[in-house]
Amino acid sequence: MDEDMLRCVTEQGFAARTLPLPLYVRAHAEVLVPAADAGERLDLRAADIPLLDVAVAADRRGALRQLVEGAAVLRILRSGRDSLHDSDGDSGADARDGSPPAVGAGDNHDEAVARAIYQELACRRAQSGIEKGTLITGRDQADGPEGVALRGVDGRIDRYLLGETAGVPAVGAVLRLDRMERPLCAVVCDLWERRGVERAVQAVLREFVVTTLPRREDTDREPFPYGDFHDVVAVGETDFETLAPLPPRDETGELRDRLRLHGHRASVRVLGPADRTALVACRLEPTAESEPSAESDPSAESGPAKRPTADTEDDWRPRDVAALGLRAPRQLSLTYERDDVRIGRVYHENSKMRTAYGTLPVVDIAEMSPPARRLLGQAYRDFGHARRQYPMRPAGEPRLLTLDQVVRRRRSWAAMGDGELTRAELAHLLTLSYGTTGAAVAGQDLRLPLRATPSAGGLYSSDLFVLVDRVTGVEPGLYYFHPGKRLLQLVDDERTLAEVAEYTGYRERAGEAAAMVVYVGAFRRNQWKYRERGYRTVLLDCGHLAQSVVTTATSLGLVAHPMIAFVDDYFNAYVGVDGVEDAVLYLTLLGPRRTGDEAA
Repeated sequence: MDEDMLRCVTEQGFAARTLPLPLYVRAHAEVLVPAADAGERLDLRAADIPLLDVAVAADRRGALRQLVEGAAVLRILRSGRDSLHDSDGDSGADARDGSPPAVGAGDNHDEAVARAIYQELACRRAQSGIEKGTLITGRDQADGPEGVALRGVDGRIDRYLLGETAGVPAVGAVLRLDRMERPLCAVVCDLWERRGVERAVQAVLREFVVTTLPRREDTDREPFPYGDFHDVVAVGETDFETLAPLPPRDETGELRDRLRLHGHRASVRVLGPADRTALVACRLEPTAESEPSAESDPSAESGPAKRPTADTEDDWRPRDVAALGLRAPRQLSLTYERDDVRIGRVYHENSKMRTAYGTLPVVDIAEMSPPARRLLGQAYRDFGHARRQYPMRPAGEPRLLTLDQVVRRRRSWAAMGDGELTRAELAHLLTLSYGTTGAAVAGQDLRLPLRATPSAGGLYSSDLFVLVDRVTGVEPGLYYFHPGKRLLQLVDDERTLAEVAEYTGYRERAGEAAAMVVYVGAFRRNQWKYRERGYRTVLLDCGHLAQSVVTTATSLGLVAHPMIAFVDDYFNAYVGVDGVEDAVLYLTLLGPRRTGDEAA
């Protein structure tokens, strides 16, 4: 259903983009942009993307519905016409005062008409002058079933019943933040007051979002289209739970009757196809047989609600955000489309841990057979028949920098010297980052090895391979580090590091290294337990291990440069894994620090 709304935006010559919100705002935001800014655009100049409208709602569909309405109003404004015409020239929803008609979008014609009428009434109510209202208590800052609209902020959102306009209840929201220069206000009309409360909160959040967006320096207009009634006086209180729990059974019929009773009729023009999202323009007019009656409003004077004239339309026009000169925030969040990351989003959803039965298999080590329990302690490969093996058991204690020195000194792009690493340095690095450092008792007959790096479930789903080029006492080649035996075991010696560097994103940088660490994820090693979530844990295990390698290398006075830019299929084939059950995930370049660069 979201796609119908999105298509209705594009058919009007615009595009919609998702706008990331601060984490303390509990809502969804979409922005209307020119069609030229619809697709992915990574502009290294950080060029501005103009925002034509901003929509905030509880979910994406609600925000897109608002953008459909905003796009229609902009289209009307840009056409320069005073009325909307059918192809035969008949007019409807005339803009006799020079202002655009209200526009509504919905799943059907009746819903669209009701939304348009509500918007028209809200504009009238906002301009009639709001001084008093009934404070709505309970369900603090409610924005729907999900809870509060703002979380952990110094401020609040007050909600008020503001009487009626043409017999339809008006609901206002005032956002007051302690460090904001002035409160923000929004008013909506809705026959169902509970829904009106939620819409008013979303509307005032929209005003808040607008104030946070960058604007052109030559833009003077203030973004407060609803008027300013933040000093409204509460003449009473009513609890949210006392409001009608359900909307009127026949909302359209009830709305029509109330308008007629108060001397109004709705002039409607269909703008969009009825087979998808219904889109209509609407204007309220006095009925021929009666004049509009006084509005039921505790603060307004007797008489009909005031309608803005053409001279004041810029003060009330609720959807003409283009005049604000808004620009999208300069962040990479707007440089990709949802389809570009859909698979990742689907994976993340399916890898969530839930309380429902069956999310994870129940694993009780005590109930496993002795051979199965012993397998848990054998989280490694073994190239025992390799023609070259080098012990990695350094003698003596290494001279290490302090943690404070390591943190301050670590630089991925620190200059590497053209010298060699020593075998002792490599042994210390591998042992301190992934060697066995102890054992834990699991059951009466099992001692599980512990390593220097944490791992989900102690299953150690990462394997370390080292491509040696310039290490004293070790011939060039690709080796596997056996953490239990503390051995380097030869895997391949037919390719040089210079050849392999051609398949990285930084060929010259990789060619400077004396060695390259290759991290391989063994998915089967933990997915038997964690299932889909196991993919997350493999990546996390690899990250923990890479950080240990970087920290240890820096403490030894070496340069360690992590690298994600490599050709996966080439490296998988080089190591000898299939890229599915086991796959290369990460690289780290190692080299001696260039002489005289100790302070870099």
